[in-house]
Amino acid sequence: MPDASPAPAVSGPRRLKLCFVIEKLADRSGGAERVLIETANALADRGHQVELLSHEFRGKPPFYPLRFGVVHTNLRPPRVNRRRIRRHFDALRESLHARFKVVPAPLDRLLWLSKNGGFWRRLERHLAANRPDAVIAFMPPAITALALAEPGYPVRRLASMHNAPEQDFHNPARWDPSPLDRKRRLALMPRMDRILVLLPEYRDWYPPALREKAVVMPNAVTPVAPRLLKRAGRGPLVISVGRLATVKRHELLIDAWARIGAEFPDWELRIFGTGPLEAALKARIEQAGLGGKVRLMGHTQHIMKQYLAASLLAHPAEFEGFPLAVTEALAAGLPVVGFEDCSGVNRLVRDGENGLLVPAAGDRTENFAAALTGLMRDETRRRSLGAAGPASMMDYTPDKVIDLWEDVLGAQQMEAGT
Repeated sequence: MPDASPAPAVSGPRRLKLCFVIEKLADRSGGAERVLIETANALADRGHQVELLSHEFRGKPPFYPLRFGVVHTNLRPPRVNRRRIRRHFDALRESLHARFKVVPAPLDRLLWLSKNGGFWRRLERHLAANRPDAVIAFMPPAITALALAEPGYPVRRLASMHNAPEQDFHNPARWDPSPLDRKRRLALMPRMDRILVLLPEYRDWYPPALREKAVVMPNAVTPVAPRLLKRAGRGPLVISVGRLATVKRHELLIDAWARIGAEFPDWELRIFGTGPLEAALKARIEQAGLGGKVRLMGHTQHIMKQYLAASLLAHPAEFEGFPLAVTEALAAGLPVVGFEDCSGVNRLVRDGENGLLVPAAGDRTENFAAALTGLMRDETRRRSLGAAGPASMMDYTPDKVIDLWEDVLGAQQMEAGT
């Protein structure tokens, strides 16, 4: 008689069908967009089937390259195909929120539904048709849409947060200015199976019921080859890297440089990034007479060359989640100067070890200028701080972080086969 015993179990990581969801991705070069694409690419490299879903009018491809086989689908139809009444609601919503601080509640609910209803319904239909094993929503607009979607089967839902939670849930200047939207962001979080946060202190911010679902999922930081670190040419250069937006406080950095620049005529400040404050910052540089010594550099595809050429990274931001510029600079052996009360920065920068944390009390501009001055005068200390940077980032290597992703997604579970 044939052997009736069961076939031996075949072990190995599960291959999953995954969807990443984000509201806007077209030609966007922000940190969260970059993390999403790099994570999607890395999971695809490990054999998982990965699709990226966005919901936006712009018909442009993602700024960062996608690995072959990673699919990007824009769920939103072109604006020309939208009904006229929906276009009028869009215009009305933008006009009212620009004119009034508080929109009457009934109208606010109607405007909220006009903005968000299409996203979650289109997402719902897409998930029902494609049935992924897990869906990972990046940032509040996509998390709200995923929480409301009912695809008709038990899909695993993950919320990926990319800032300090008090900023994403309570700051009226972030995301939708509607009070209703801010209320629903947190109220819908219990529908998530997991909440991915960047740092342990962000997990502790949530109430106990949600804290149980929270998992620390840092951004990956690629180590810099030792041979490149050894050959780095550290010149009289301070750089700053980040979107030209209010939260980054580049105006404070420019004002600080205006106070110390005359003492360091051989030094230069280069600010990399683009954003809504570009014209205002350019005017500030000119008014301070800093032309030629402080330069707005725009985007670069070769930022690592700048990290290896500079002597300091100046990062005066108000708040951060897990700042890529800071982590990349530290990995490249570049000391970082940032404020002690800046979330994210005050976890990654170890004061006096791999950078300096600037006191927040008193005159912030003067404090930042003093910190820069001290390091610009002291090459020995700069080299000591820089030498500690690469080792401080080794907990965040890509392989370690993608292992965490697979564990949270369930890919590390062993499956039986015949």
